[in-house]
Amino acid sequence: MQDGAHSHYIAPRPARETGFLGTGNQVDIMLGGKYELGGSRLLASSVDRGWGSSVTAEVRRHEDLHCTAFVQQVNEVIVALSGSAKIRRRADGAEQKFLSRPGSACICPRGVAVKYLHIHSGSLDMLHLYLPQNLFGNLECPDDSPHGSGLMYTGGFFDPLVQYIGLAIAEELQSETPAGRIVLDSLALALSARMLQHYTRQDPKRLSGAYIDGKVAGALDHARLNRVLEFMYQNIGADIALDELAGVACLSVYHFVRAFKLATGSAPFRYFTDLRVSRAKALLTDPSITIEDVAFSTGFSSGANFARAFKKSVGVSPTQYRVSN
Repeated sequence: MQDGAHSHYIAPRPARETGFLGTGNQVDIMLGGKYELGGSRLLASSVDRGWGSSVTAEVRRHEDLHCTAFVQQVNEVIVALSGSAKIRRRADGAEQKFLSRPGSACICPRGVAVKYLHIHSGSLDMLHLYLPQNLFGNLECPDDSPHGSGLMYTGGFFDPLVQYIGLAIAEELQSETPAGRIVLDSLALALSARMLQHYTRQDPKRLSGAYIDGKVAGALDHARLNRVLEFMYQNIGADIALDELAGVACLSVYHFVRAFKLATGSAPFRYFTDLRVSRAKALLTDPSITIEDVAFSTGFSSGANFARAFKKSVGVSPTQYRVSN
């Protein structure tokens, strides 16, 4: 949008397969290609945020969308953010027809052959989340399955947790937080767990064995915890991911998150956030270091983004904190 005489609008870039998602498709396939062809407008994209994560997000505006037959390329969860419109869509079963309002969600699993998708009689801003092929290694699907995923093809449902996660990711698209990429990985992990808990075609009773890491949760031992904390300290200005931390601990992502919280009393992303904020506070006490340099040293792309995140966490701006200390 225009913001002053010297500003200009920079269109967001559509999400593409980069290899992180492991969709089984070739790199550079446009994940929301069906929406581009159907007349959707892309409002925001995680591509421009440089998350480099295994979850990719787009916010799209659909006003009169008509998609002909397509085969879904990636596990996709869609959450309506604002507006209202009628949706009609159909895959193998009966037509799904519903009024979509803020908070309503849809799932379109990888491999599903969709006959049509229509969004009409209104305008919807929707968050589109593209998830890994196997939901972080925890979605089992037989090799001879007619679909590429064990998720259900369903739409128009309201799930408070899915809505909350969607809103949190949409907010992350608008402004940076101190933990950056690890926040997104945590949210994506929670969303994947919810999908496995309630939205798979398989018997839910099998989730405790076939889909969820079956290891008994226990706190990280001293040696593993020290390795992880050292990795965090060494990469405090980097955009680290949950799977990197889990790899340092030699655990699956699911097991690592539980074990880390039991050992520290805090989720990995919260711990990393506090670590970055503490580092920023220490740097701000040195008047020879600029706010921009503090931002860069703690992993932010700009001083403005750092200032917003710091004030949200500490309650005062970096400048105010420097003056008072």
